[in-house]
Amino acid sequence: MRRTADLEFVLPQAAARWSVELIADWWARGAKNPGALYIEDTAESWSACLPDPLGGAVALYFEQPGHVFISTSNVELAKAAEDRGVKMVKDPQFQVERLLLGNGGLTASSYKNVKSIEPFQYLVLNESQVRVQNYKILDEYSSMSLYEVFSTLRNDVLSNVHAIANSGVEQVISHLTGGFDSRLVLSAVLNLGLHDKIDLFCSGPDGSTDRVIADGLTRRFSLRRTNGAGLTTAPTQNMSERLMGALFASGGITNTGPHGREVSVNVAAMGGGYGEVLRTFYGNRVIHNGGKLDKNLLVSSFMPSARNKNSYVSEQAVQDVSAKLMTKFEFLDDCYAGTDFVADAFYTHVRNRYHIGQTSLLWSRIGSRFDPLYSVAGFELSRRTTQSSRMSNIVGFDLMDSMFSDLVSQPFDYERFNEALRGFRRPPETLGWPAKDNPIDFKHALTPSTTETSPFLQTLSRISAKEPELTPADRRAKTLEANKMGVSFWQIVYKNTGKELLASAYEQTRESQIFDLVDASYVEKLITSNVMTKKQLRDLYSLGGILTWLSFG
Repeated sequence: MRRTADLEFVLPQAAARWSVELIADWWARGAKNPGALYIEDTAESWSACLPDPLGGAVALYFEQPGHVFISTSNVELAKAAEDRGVKMVKDPQFQVERLLLGNGGLTASSYKNVKSIEPFQYLVLNESQVRVQNYKILDEYSSMSLYEVFSTLRNDVLSNVHAIANSGVEQVISHLTGGFDSRLVLSAVLNLGLHDKIDLFCSGPDGSTDRVIADGLTRRFSLRRTNGAGLTTAPTQNMSERLMGALFASGGITNTGPHGREVSVNVAAMGGGYGEVLRTFYGNRVIHNGGKLDKNLLVSSFMPSARNKNSYVSEQAVQDVSAKLMTKFEFLDDCYAGTDFVADAFYTHVRNRYHIGQTSLLWSRIGSRFDPLYSVAGFELSRRTTQSSRMSNIVGFDLMDSMFSDLVSQPFDYERFNEALRGFRRPPETLGWPAKDNPIDFKHALTPSTTETSPFLQTLSRISAKEPELTPADRRAKTLEANKMGVSFWQIVYKNTGKELLASAYEQTRESQIFDLVDASYVEKLITSNVMTKKQLRDLYSLGGILTWLSFG
């Protein structure tokens, strides 16, 4: 199901007489991608927001006297409130979490006083009162054997790929790299015999490890290739837009995703998102001491940069985020009985939602972004396995082997059959690649239609920041400088533009709460320094984007 209009084909006729609990249970069993169902019963005077059970569509809500605003879009939530005269205030705390953890989510939104719910929960609104209720789907899985849960996971992935391939879009594109998760999706494609309906895209340059592997798989299994990802950002030579456009388009949530000029494209794009739910993301991080959560261990494991004496994040900010992190882990420790799954539960409850889930949802408003590895059964299976099992990725390997075993024997980007996995399974003999006798044909990929401007570009036009103009000599000099530092050529080229943007934003935010959290003198140093380290160059763009959004977004 790609559109709201498709609901009439899948919603049972009896649903009109169902309670919200029955509809929620039906939705939780069927929703297998980030998204939400909004329903209203005018006779009984209730409405509900039902996000997908893993919470990839983060249900946000904002309560004011006489108003309750609910949305899975941070941008639309703020717009709806402000259209009704309610002022939304940006929350620098969310941005500090992005700096320290790589994502927000301990703070629900980039706007103050906005709340969210956990995975496996949904919202019911009745007479301006919001209730948080729980899906029952995890209870259903808890009574299943491991074999039954694995079989459900396998069926989920296969049925997801089958549905996407037959969704009626003009083009279906699946990402393919040298890694594991995109190949796991490919194993479902080959199992179903759909390789002649799905185009594969690899973003690596010719000769890179990703391309060598993607090309080898293409020749071995007669795959179809395409020259683009389908859901791609609007073409631009403006590095400021590349670096900051997504942050503005998402309302300060993420710096990945659409830039705000993309309109629509009749493409379904598949990726390997949610593959990390099947294994460990955080590894064997020590957070317990004597069977109890230890705040010092937790902070040093999840925010190592916070302990750096040269950190530009204030001690107060570190304490605030540390307290929120501890509160979240205490909640998870209680939910998952203090097991070694708690850290990986944090991935599903926070990082995956604000990174994979949000990016998927943002692209699905332009085309159709799907993550076929999405499966509550996969989460349940991971929850029941040991840390060593998750570190081995045994669930992923067994799943690939069950769907298309020949793929397990093909080379990966690095040795994926690690020591932990060798403790459970015998490693296969790795095969070489077929001869490069014939060139690979690349089909043209559809791309989104675009507009000329966006909220970010409108902001940029009001700021004194010049686009760089390079002579051939300048280009050679910048290339040498970039190579010497080990950074992107464009990071060097746009350094002065980035400093001008940061300076303009700094002037606007000098009295802001952000400087209770971030050292203002460090920002001034970035603005005035002629020579920068690699870290300072990276900070120039990350802090520049954050301050620009806080000032002008």
